[in-house]
Amino acid sequence: MKKTSERGPGPSAASLRAMPEVDITKYRVRRNPYAMRIAREGVELVHDGPSARSLAEMPEADFARARVRRNPYVSRAAEASTHLQYGKGRPRRGDEVGPTIARSIRLPAAMWAALEAEARQRKSTVHALVRELITTFVVRQMRR
Repeated sequence: MKKTSERGPGPSAASLRAMPEVDITKYRVRRNPYAMRIAREGVELVHDGPSARSLAEMPEADFARARVRRNPYVSRAAEASTHLQYGKGRPRRGDEVGPTIARSIRLPAAMWAALEAEARQRKSTVHALVRELITTFVVRQMRR
């Protein structure tokens, strides 16, 4: 029998009659153990966000007394960025970074054209420029 591409209004009466009845006595429905208490106390369950009362109880942040700690990962990220390969061709012996993960990125054609022009001006490749931009962004974010 060939299937139609368009669905009809629903199952036919004959197919509904052929379906067996579902015996719901076989299934155990577990009740909410707190349902009676919720009904008795009239608790309203709303989880859209913090209440005005809880926000009022929160103390204001005092940035004048805040302790600023250095991010321990900044030096590692900066060190990793110095090992990126710039330019064309294979890296020199000893300059290899190790295995890298290939990822794809989609950008508009105008963005690719701008990246290609910048790479040509720097005498580098587009991929080296993208790696440099990403690394600079990550290091800058970690220093915050």
